[in-house]
Amino acid sequence: MKKALSGYPILSCRETAELETAILKDEVAEWSAMKRAGYGIAKALCCDYRELSPLPKTFNLLALVGKGNNGGDALIACRQILDDFPGSRVTLLFAGDPDQLKPLALRAYQPLKEHVTHYTIQVDTDAAAIDAILDQEAGDAGFDLCIDGLLGMSFRPPVREPMAMLLKAVNSFDRIHLRAAVDLPSGKGDTSDTLFFRADFAYATGIPKKALFNEQVDCGRIRVINLGFHETTECVAVDAKDQVLAERVLQPLRSLRPTSANKYVYGHVLIVGGSASMPGALLMSVQAAVRSGVGLVTAFAPSSVSAALAAQVPEAMWVPWPETDEGALDPVAIQLLLNRLGRATAVLTGPGMGKGETTEQLVREIVEQVELPIVMDADALSYDVVQNISNKRQSGAGPVILTPHAGEFMRMAKLGKQEVSNKTLRAFCQKFNVTTVLKGPLTRICNGDTIRYSVHGSPVLSRGGSGDILAGLIGGMVAQQNLDVNVAIDCAVTLHGLAAERLAREKGQVCVHTTQLLDCLPGVLRSYR
Repeated sequence: MKKALSGYPILSCRETAELETAILKDEVAEWSAMKRAGYGIAKALCCDYRELSPLPKTFNLLALVGKGNNGGDALIACRQILDDFPGSRVTLLFAGDPDQLKPLALRAYQPLKEHVTHYTIQVDTDAAAIDAILDQEAGDAGFDLCIDGLLGMSFRPPVREPMAMLLKAVNSFDRIHLRAAVDLPSGKGDTSDTLFFRADFAYATGIPKKALFNEQVDCGRIRVINLGFHETTECVAVDAKDQVLAERVLQPLRSLRPTSANKYVYGHVLIVGGSASMPGALLMSVQAAVRSGVGLVTAFAPSSVSAALAAQVPEAMWVPWPETDEGALDPVAIQLLLNRLGRATAVLTGPGMGKGETTEQLVREIVEQVELPIVMDADALSYDVVQNISNKRQSGAGPVILTPHAGEFMRMAKLGKQEVSNKTLRAFCQKFNVTTVLKGPLTRICNGDTIRYSVHGSPVLSRGGSGDILAGLIGGMVAQQNLDVNVAIDCAVTLHGLAAERLAREKGQVCVHTTQLLDCLPGVLRSYR
């Protein structure tokens, strides 16, 4: 078994400051890190902008600049964009006298001075003056990008003038196409202000901060800009219960397969799902499982639709399953599944099965009688079924992986609030002895101990079927016994999220089919970014 690849530890601002002090031992190291941060932000911005449109020939860029390292990172990012897109326009709004910048930020500013328009916002500058500057510099087309480099992780509330006035003006200005925060949105930290920069993306430089992961998703989408800290002995020694999945988790899937490999080496997943009225969910899960790299896929489908589905995915083996009068899978036919367990390595159940007593009965029997690893998605998720996992599942049976979205988790865990804290998630997984993949803008993977966040993905996933594809990928990868179960889950979630980003960058977030995700999977594995 291959061990799980570690991700990026999530630390408080105070813990990060202590760690960075140990890593960055002198000004040379600090300047090198600042340059990597600025270059990384510029590169990531250009990637993320493609979800709006193809990259323009030139950018109209606005940057909010404070006197510290975040301001320096923003200035280097601006310089990189000017170098990569000659003719771009950059407007800098300084919160205070630029001559008072800290040494490294001032060093970053020097090469820019003659190539940008800059304004100094003082305590006595009024809101109307800031609005006038924004109107003038935005022009008719608006700003393509706004980079927030005002405040860093040492921030303590409240936001003071002139920054407060500047944040209010920029937050309310409606002609900015993409808003990006350096590290943390200004106003966020270990303790946060009610006034903060409204970011579409937060580019976490170095160590991801806990303030970004408060389950409210009010910091925008998160990107980790790797500055090389995570490979240092100081960072490796950190024991963090919360981590961000790194793209390097996909490395096992990017390696050449052995010459002697055959279909039996890479596992056999059995998928039980669908109903006469919802065959599409099962179809998408099977399509995704086939793409996961698993050796064999057997799908159990309602008999009335089995032949039609088989024609669409001939790579899978299809088994017709008798139906109830309502078109659901009839639990009395469970022997069809049990007879085929001998050479299987994992089971996925739930996609498209439909809610109801017969579905719950069938899933309960699967939990009780199948000792293989089980992935449970969608209609397989209920409180009564989850109770069976801890009460009636055989000792020594394989792990159970649940893949709910927030609403399904609330119902399954019988919670009243819509917010699911990490403490609640851990307690649930410990109580029922399960691993939960809690889907959302920040997907959390919890085994009762660690919580691993996936920051990859896109609002392009906010459509029916994306969860069915993820379930198929998880089922197919868990079935591949060359991977540790945790690694398999991490791979599936990361691959799914990166494919969503690739789809959005190629086609936009709106006018796409969910199944187009499938065609983006190979490109993710074959790219090295």
